[in-house]
Amino acid sequence: MDLTVKNLVLSYETLANQSVKLNQSYLSLLKVYDELNFDISLFADLEQAGCSPLKVVESMNRDQLTIADKFTDLIGLISNAQKHFVSDPEAKKLSETAHDCRVMRDFVKGIALNKLQQMFVEISLS
Repeated sequence: MDLTVKNLVLSYETLANQSVKLNQSYLSLLKVYDELNFDISLFADLEQAGCSPLKVVESMNRDQLTIADKFTDLIGLISNAQKHFVSDPEAKKLSETAHDCRVMRDFVKGIALNKLQQMFVEISLS
């Protein structure tokens, strides 16, 4: 397989791994939120320890936008590369990777970080 195609696939795999890690962090924060619902005083303890859930969510929001933008950029690069590869297996791999990029971009955009941030804000005001 052509080196350009391999590099594009590798870029996709790297972004996909970042997306999975972002989702895992999101799920972990949901668990933190559940724990804070049982003991709201823990929120102040986390803030004092420098582990503010609000700051973590803000950082994750930036990561979410960056990853989604990188998927969009990668889709553009793949589209340009597809013009140069019209035969299998490169053309097929590029088509599959472009599809996977769109799916993962939508997945990343669907992570409800804004809602989670609002949930933490409500706890902080309690």
